[in-house]
Amino acid sequence: MSAKLALPGRHQVIVTLPSADVDDLLPAGEVLAQEGFLTWVLTADALADLPDLLQAFGRRALIGVGGLERPEQVVEAAEAGAGFVASDFLLPELVAARPELPVVLGGLTPSELRAGLASGAAAVQVTPAGAYRDDVAGLPAMLGFAPLIAGGDLSPDQGREWLEAGAVAVWPRELIGTELVTGASLGALRTLMRQWRLND
Repeated sequence: MSAKLALPGRHQVIVTLPSADVDDLLPAGEVLAQEGFLTWVLTADALADLPDLLQAFGRRALIGVGGLERPEQVVEAAEAGAGFVASDFLLPELVAARPELPVVLGGLTPSELRAGLASGAAAVQVTPAGAYRDDVAGLPAMLGFAPLIAGGDLSPDQGREWLEAGAVAVWPRELIGTELVTGASLGALRTLMRQWRLND
């Protein structure tokens, strides 16, 4: 039986945390939490920041590690306390590395996404989701409304369209730049996230 991926927060938007010192990520995380965005992803090269983020937000946020391509990276992320891991590619061996840990596998075609689900992935991400353009409504239904995440360079309107079609979440890549979390004020970050309140 595959692990389940339960996404917390009011908004079905996964946020990749930018490359920054953890001292900058902690206050930015507080803004995200206040605005109801509670599913975050660190890149693999920022894994060392995970313990500090978990100490501060582990009871509120689900923090995963993305961009993984090798089973040993899954093991390392699990041992660091990641709530889930993700890959942009169809790599079933990542699921087998730690079966108890939710794994999100990537793909573009329906066949790739179905293969990811068949391998035991907790969810699959269609990436780049923008490739579907006017065909958004058909894909979740084709997959039997299995846990599908739309990832890529998305606008809020596109994200809303995917959610309305049946996706469980959207994952706009590079949504938050480093400058938004390192500036003197986090007002611009708060303003941006309010544009992504897709469930309001």
